[in-house]
Amino acid sequence: MESLGVTGGFSGAVIWRVSVTGEDSPQQNLCLRRWPQSHPSLTGLLAIHGLLRHVAAAGYDLVPVPLATHYGETHVVLEDHLWELAPWMPGEARLASTPTDEKLSAAMQSLARFHQAAQTYRFEGDAARLAPSAGLQQRLAMIKSLQQGELQQLWQATRTAEASDLRELAFELLEGIGHSLDGVASSLQQIVDVPLPLQWCLRDVRHDQILFTGEKVSGLLDFGAVAVDSVAGDLARLLGSIVNDHPESWQDGIDAYGMQRPLSHDELRAIVGFDQGGLICSATNWVRWLFVEGRSFPQIHALHDQLIWLRDRLQTLASRSTASIASALSGPVRERLKPPTSTGGEPHRAATSPWMHT
Repeated sequence: MESLGVTGGFSGAVIWRVSVTGEDSPQQNLCLRRWPQSHPSLTGLLAIHGLLRHVAAAGYDLVPVPLATHYGETHVVLEDHLWELAPWMPGEARLASTPTDEKLSAAMQSLARFHQAAQTYRFEGDAARLAPSAGLQQRLAMIKSLQQGELQQLWQATRTAEASDLRELAFELLEGIGHSLDGVASSLQQIVDVPLPLQWCLRDVRHDQILFTGEKVSGLLDFGAVAVDSVAGDLARLLGSIVNDHPESWQDGIDAYGMQRPLSHDELRAIVGFDQGGLICSATNWVRWLFVEGRSFPQIHALHDQLIWLRDRLQTLASRSTASIASALSGPVRERLKPPTSTGGEPHRAATSPWMHT
């Protein structure tokens, strides 16, 4: 057994890599995961495991289906934690270290195939439906709260905190939120009540959760946030983590996804809302967690990188026209967008480097 410590972003899950060798069988690598006490609930974990079994039965072989105990359960409760054991997926998360257009296309097509396989999954009587997205509604609700005074409260809490590099980054995040708030609120208001096809989605998929062997996707990881929502949220989350604000690469990724699962006009509009609203909400959450709730995170370097990434993307968001980007993404599938520019007319740094990652 090899302990990998706390992995998987900031969720608090602990991972061990387990190598098993039988007398008459080759070595098998397994992943032992201890979920944090706060998430998921037992019902939530059963929904996750049911989804993994469902997509695997539908022919999607890129997910680690948890192994069952002698009693047929796919989890164990020990020391107030939920535990699971699953195959160790091959490959490495190489989108950040060795990015290529081929890997971008492969990642987006693998996401589309996951959505197709998950489309028929049902848990505890839920049903496929056409309805407004809960994810978009939650983003708009948080943005309205910021407009109604929460942003000022966050400024006050951050100003009274002890001076640090994190506090300086928080100031920059709050400034970016303030510059983008009204424009994103207006954009979300136009689409938040539009009915969208809803199904089980990943909801927190990033570039470092896609494993590659060569140029091919060999695994998809981290299902702790799965829930019913629009697939547009997954596209926004994954593309935003891969290509930042490079519009041609955004379109390439959407095109690649559409080769497997075509997107409607409303879903294309929702991608923009999920991405832009998500940036503001994510930045807000980090400032609140750090300077209002006083939470601590052991992965200090990863946290620093995450805040810098959010700062840079918020700066780009504040410098471009929300309406023009949304209009272009909802147009012909091959229509290209002009790179975003700063208010001074020079290209923003995030637009010149499509492959910068957290």
